Amino acid sequence: MTTSLPWLQHTERRLFELACREQLHHAILLTGPAGIGKHILAKQLAHLLLCLDPLPDGACGHCKSCLLGKAGHHPDLLLLEVTSSISVDQIRDISLLMQSSPQQGGARVVVVPQAEKMTESAANALLKTLEEPGQRSFLILYTAFAEQLMPTILSRCQRWDIPAQYGDDSRQWLAQQSPDPVPDFLLELCGGAPLKALTLQHSGEALTLAAQLKALQAYLQSGVGLAALQKQLESQPELAALLYYTVRHWTLQQQQLPPPQLFSRVARWCRDEQRILGQNKSLALTTLLLDLHQLLR
Repeated sequence: MTTSLPWLQHTERRLFELACREQLHHAILLTGPAGIGKHILAKQLAHLLLCLDPLPDGACGHCKSCLLGKAGHHPDLLLLEVTSSISVDQIRDISLLMQSSPQQGGARVVVVPQAEKMTESAANALLKTLEEPGQRSFLILYTAFAEQLMPTILSRCQRWDIPAQYGDDSRQWLAQQSPDPVPDFLLELCGGAPLKALTLQHSGEALTLAAQLKALQAYLQSGVGLAALQKQLESQPELAALLYYTVRHWTLQQQQLPPPQLFSRVARWCRDEQRILGQNKSLALTTLLLDLHQLLR
């Protein structure tokens, strides 16, 4: 069955149609921001490819292959587990499955999340599988960082982009999923990724972000409350998004060109943030906030 996510349905229909006609490329690369639903689309496509009685709108859900897939025990399906990186040993496991005979008599499918985490040796090992995939073998990769993949990997995959979603359909869907009002800024702050926005809404983090956004805007206008703001923001995992959202909207409200250093200063912080630890991170954040206040004066 098709997904209930409205922004995925067009891409889904096109992929399903190609799969049912047996015209689907053996290596599919799904790209788009984190939280857009690439993992859902990849699994839906994988189950369709394995289904013994596929339908135009997806896997039948009732055949032996579908039941094995639902139970998580399909012998011809490999959902790669990714932590810090994708190793060459994991790629060898992929190659073994794709070159073996299918146990259910249909296709063999491998789903690779966070494909940008392949080591160089893993990516090189994957090239041979991409060039000689084996009959009825399909590789579905997805990533939010396609630019980090080797050009040789990109050239051997058929790329399907899922763009960021800022439209009314996505906003209405997001509002329907939550019993509480969704902050107007949330979808944009999440880079047009409705599933990420929904996670923040359900966890209550959206309310925290709203309060921090208000405090940040107040500080940048007045220069008052730096110490309290720094304590609020230093452990915020969405700080980069919060900063970009704030400076972007400040420039829109002012209806003038921003100082040329403004976005580069935020970008430098985002680049260096993970490498700054302990007390040094607190000092670096304080310096950043001071700089932004000066630049926006």
